This record gives sequence, C-alpha cells and structure tokens, in this order.
Amino acid sequence: MRHTHKITKHVYLKRAGLQDLSFPANPIASDRSLPPPALFASYRAANTEWGERPTSAWLEPDHGLAVRVPALKQAKTARGHTFYRDTIVYHESELEHRVSTALQTYRNVTRIISQYPKVEYADVHGVFRHHTFDYFIELADETQIAIAVKYERKRQEMIELLELVCANGITGVNKDGSRTHGIADAVALVTNAVATHETFENAYFVLSSRNHHDENECTALYEIVRELPGTFRFGQLLVGCGPRAKRRTAIWRLIDLGLLTPLSHGRIDELTWLRCV
Repeated sequence: MRHTHKITKHVYLKRAGLQDLSFPANPIASDRSLPPPALFASYRAANTEWGERPTSAWLEPDHGLAVRVPALKQAKTARGHTFYRDTIVYHESELEHRVSTALQTYRNVTRIISQYPKVEYADVHGVFRHHTFDYFIELADETQIAIAVKYERKRQEMIELLELVCANGITGVNKDGSRTHGIADAVALVTNAVATHETFENAYFVLSSRNHHDENECTALYEIVRELPGTFRFGQLLVGCGPRAKRRTAIWRLIDLGLLTPLSHGRIDELTWLRCV
C-alpha cells in the first residue's frame, strides 16, 4: 500500500495513526479444529510474522538507517536501547521507551528504526527547516509510517509541525544531501495519553513471553482454555497449576498469539477478563 498524494497520506494518518498501542486490533483467528500441537507448529513455522528472530541464523545488530546515534547518558532523560530483530532501537526518554516497546508487540510490523527519517519542511515564514522523527516502522503490506513521540502538552505544537511536513510531501533528507519525496506513506503522533504505563507493562510481558515461554505448557494451557465456556479471569488459569511463573508466561504467550483476548483496555492482571478466540 503506497500513498502518493499528501492528502491521502494525511487521511491515512488519521485513520491508522497508531491510536491504540495496547495490542494489534485484528488478531489472527485460530483454527479450533486443529489440535493444539499442530496449531503451535504452524505458529512456529511463521515465527518471523510475530516479531521474532529466526533461531537458525544470527546477525550482529546495527542501528540501520538511523541518522544519528544518541549519547548513552544524559542527566535529565532516561536513555538506552532495545533490540528488534537485528536492529538496535534507541530511546532518549522514558516515554520513547514505552512507545518503542509497545511497537514491538505489533504483529504486522516488520521493521522498526529509531532516529529516522530526517525530513525537510517550510515553516510559516517560508524558511526550510529539518525535523528528525523518533521512529520509523514498516508494516507487512509495505506501508511506512514516520512516528513522532511527544508529551500531550505539546500535542498542538507537534500537529502543526506535522501538517507542514505533510504539506511538503514528507520529503526526506539523505546523508548525502539529496532529497527523497514521500520517504514515508504517513506520519503519526504518539503521546503519553496513548503510550501509558499500563500499555508498557502489558507490552513488556508480551515480549518476555516470546523468549521465555515453554511450548508444552502453552499447548497444555490452550487445551484447557478452549474447553472453558464464555469468559474467565486471568487468575483462574493460575489455580491448581504447577510452577505459576511458567503458567503465567504461557498465558501471556497465548495473549500475544491472539488465542486469548482481554475484554478490556488497560493493565492486564489477575482480575482481567479473558476469552478464548
């Protein structure tokens, strides 16, 4: 999906501008006719679709197309980095950390780059200026979105800047000084009103479950939940089980795969209502 007209890009931003950073809105439907082992085997065969790195190969991570590498330390901000597949994803604040972590849970995101792209725009006086987006993502359908991260109090100021960026055709400035018109298909603004602490905690447990789940425990748990009628609480799945830590990780893994769906937004805990898809 490629958007060539600036108005189309802006409409796309409003319709699909990452307003919900909790979980992907359209989980992959499970085939309940398949036995759990076959079901999980099909997920393992397509594990790259879930943001996971294939286990058969390893590449040294780099920062990809990032136009700058932030300093490791700064007195007033929380700086650091995470890894998405083979890319180092930087964050220069606690809010950016929350956003990048949540983005990594999106099932249709194939690439995340920080500090990219650098774009050119004309201000209200006609003077050309530059702005570097905090994140750049590419979706499975090849749609590319440049993401700005700001606190809610700066929303209006940032929206006005993004309007100017769109008016100039989202024109990227390359390292060699050349220009690329339409370097992204859309731009998006994410604030702390969306990237909440609850969203970050949910995303953290989802990502942890990808690396630390026990496949047999996930299979056994899915056999249990697919027989449960209606809805049930997260905590019910911890009653009478073996190691609770292993069961808890399995629950989060099923949530990540879209086989368990929370019925409400916000922090997921033992009292959250779930249903089996």
